[in-house]
Amino acid sequence: MMAIDPINGRTVYGVAALSCRFRRILTTELTSRIKRRGIGNRALLQLGQMQNPNAALIVQNLTLESLANPANGLSDFKATRCVAMASDGGFKVVVKGIWRTKEITLKGDI
Repeated sequence: MMAIDPINGRTVYGVAALSCRFRRILTTELTSRIKRRGIGNRALLQLGQMQNPNAALIVQNLTLESLANPANGLSDFKATRCVAMASDGGFKVVVKGIWRTKEITLKGDI
């Protein structure tokens, strides 16, 4: 797997590329990309509303839905656990799962 790190513009491979793709999916609203309307995460619609445990559960569910979406390109990552916690500007999301027979933890902010 190969990706470009949005922070420094370098090409990254393996787990670093998976992490970059995960962060891109978390921060992209569904249907916002031209010619790639299926890429993104519906959890961004929860921003700007009250942050409570119910909203965190909705964010967890929608994040898992976006990871299962084949258009996002993470079909080889199988999520086993997702936790969303309220933070200052939104939610912090931590997803644990299996990728290429390794247990991986992905983190990102919404």
